Order: sequence, then C-alpha cells, then structure tokens
Amino acid sequence: MNSVDRLMPMLMSTEQLRSRGMTAQSLRRDVQSGTLLRIRPGFFVEKAAAELDRADRHLLSVLAANAALDRPVFSHASAALIHGLPDWGLPLRKVSVSEESTKSGSRSSEIAIAHRVPDLTDHITSVDGLLVTSPERTVTDVALTTKRDTSVSLADGALRSGLVSPDSLAASLENASGRHGIKRARDAMSLVDAKCESVAETLSRLTFLDHDLPIPETQVEIRNHHGVLVARVDFFWPEFGVIGECDGFGKYFNGRTPTETREQLVKEKDRDAELVALGYRVIHWHWRDIMEPARLAALIRRVLFSTAQ
Repeated sequence: MNSVDRLMPMLMSTEQLRSRGMTAQSLRRDVQSGTLLRIRPGFFVEKAAAELDRADRHLLSVLAANAALDRPVFSHASAALIHGLPDWGLPLRKVSVSEESTKSGSRSSEIAIAHRVPDLTDHITSVDGLLVTSPERTVTDVALTTKRDTSVSLADGALRSGLVSPDSLAASLENASGRHGIKRARDAMSLVDAKCESVAETLSRLTFLDHDLPIPETQVEIRNHHGVLVARVDFFWPEFGVIGECDGFGKYFNGRTPTETREQLVKEKDRDAELVALGYRVIHWHWRDIMEPARLAALIRRVLFSTAQ
C-alpha cells in the first residue's frame, strides 16, 4: 500500500464528522483539547497523526488541499513526495501547487504556496488520483528553488528509481531556460550520479567535491583473485586502495528484527575482513559524520593520504 492509500482514511472533513454526530461545539472542543488536529479549514486528523514523519504529515496536507481546491496541480516539494522521491532538505511547511501563467512569481498563505509558472499544461500527470507535475518537471522546479544538496539528492533519487532519465532531465532543464534560478539548477544537475543509492551517499559525494578530495568511483564490484564477487562497495579510490562505506541508519536497521540486524552486522564484519585480506583498506562513516562535512572530509583525507605513503 502506498502512502496516499494509507493516509487517506486518516483525513476527516467537517461534513464527515458532523455526520457522525459531532456538533460545531464538540468539534471546537476536540480541536482545543488536541483530540483532533486541524490540517486546514474544514479538514482534520486524530492526534495520533502528530507522530507521523514529516513527509507523511505533508502528504496529509496535500490530500486535504486536493479535497478543498478545484483540481490543483501539485508541484515542487509536494510533487516530489507524491512521486515517492527523497524528502531530505525539502521545504515541507506549506503545500506547493502551480498554475500556468506568462508572469512568474508566487503567492503564499499560511498553509500553501501557489507558483505562477510558464509551460505547465504539457508537464502534468496523475499519481494516485492527484494531478502533479511530471517527475522531470518536479526535479527541475526543485532545482530552481532550493539548495544544491537537496536538488542533487532529489535528482539522484529520481534517476535511481527510473522515474527520469538523463536525457529527459536534460530536456526539462533546457525547457526551463530563462526562468529564475536556472544557473543554480544547471550547476546542481551537473553533479547528479544515478549510482548513488541513498541521500547519505549523495551528500558524502558532495562533501568530497566541496573539500577537494579525490573523487571516488561509486557502487563498484570488488572480486577476489579467483574472480568471485566479494562486495559491491559504495565508494572506491583505486589509486589509494581505499574502500568507503556510508552507513546510513536504514542500511542495517530499516525493517529488520534485532536478530536480523545482528546477523547483518556480523556479515559486514566478515566482508570487511575479506576485503582487508585482499589488500584494501576499508573506512566506514555514519550519518552524524555526514552532518559535519569538514569532519568527514578530514577523516577521508587522513585515510587516503596515510595509505598512499
């Protein structure tokens, strides 16, 4: 079950609540007590929804906007979530919609931002009954309006999932010529790598670039002397004989039982031992390191150049 199907039953309109016997007074009382949370005027969820992650909370707001407005076209960060793309760094406080206009700009309220954009009609698709900008247009819109790391992470995810191709993304970027932010978008899109398998890997790669470190190969198969596959590693610096592994939280824990997690960690340790026996040096880093780019760069630099000596 996708996120939209899972979240839709949580959303309740004023009409639905009144059909269950609630009065205006009882509805107001439940909102004031926190039993119900108001998503937007006329739409509510139970307080348990506050425990959802920020992407799901935003999608609830998208569903409420879709019910309240006249066939809105969701775009930018909202479209990215509808397409199932990474949410890292996306501005999710307001729902984003777009409308076609020869004049650029936007208007904003407390709960939504409406973008006026050119050439929209040919770049609309439908996902789970929601009108949304195409994946290529979505990546381009985000690249035009957000920071580089968010844009590259989103584009890497879109390429990795097959929602876009390098050619379709390039064509969408070309179609955006003349729009505000196009230089920033082009600079960001020049850095994409579909082989990066997570946001953590994308951010690691950008850290290497920002700190003038040698750029590694990504997702490389390492084989033993008999040609047997030992590992597929995140990063490889062949000239230094160094393997880098970016251990995001989900790499070991996502969806696994404690026993499965322990087994995975043992396999990882055994794999590292085999790589070391082949003459490689293996370095692991974690999300907390990625959030301190200078620290991560210093760690990588120390390992690379101490190995080379």
